[in-house]
Amino acid sequence: MTTGWNSGPPQGDPVRGDGGNAPASPPRSVWLARWLWIAAAVVGFARSVIQMSDRRALVEELRTLNPELAQHEVDAAVNGGIMFSLLLVLAVAALYVLIGNKMARGRNWARVVILVITGMLVVSTAFTLITTGSGTPTASVEGVPSMALGPLSLAFGVVIALLDAAVFVLLLRPESRRFFAEVKRGGAR
Repeated sequence: MTTGWNSGPPQGDPVRGDGGNAPASPPRSVWLARWLWIAAAVVGFARSVIQMSDRRALVEELRTLNPELAQHEVDAAVNGGIMFSLLLVLAVAALYVLIGNKMARGRNWARVVILVITGMLVVSTAFTLITTGSGTPTASVEGVPSMALGPLSLAFGVVIALLDAAVFVLLLRPESRRFFAEVKRGGAR
């Protein structure tokens, strides 16, 4: 018996003691979607680290918001903001990995969450590219300076959107839908 990307473990494996009730392993499209989903999280983490490493820009932005702050207050606020942002980005990356792993195990709720998030991010990135390309200025909230989108930030956004678009398509493929239906029929994992 040969095994391929779409074939699962032998049914009724006596070592696992499953008696033939185990659903098939995920097809290649689900496996690839999981890794691309995690890759998008890694790229997003890298973008955040690069943005947080520009301390001078963060200090200038804070000075714009509160020019009356003393230097030690600015330094403390920037340090706290960087630490909080990095912890938040790490938590989001861990959540991406968790949801990706649940999806690869056949949890349909995780698949739906990933489809919604990837769809929203792709549309958001497309909208950003359209408005940036048309010269439409970015809107700013009263008292908050508008965040300028630099070429590096746009490049990271496009890479993440391409990865997300691939994940979206892979999870809608027929073999992916069959896998999730099979897992649902075979019982929750």
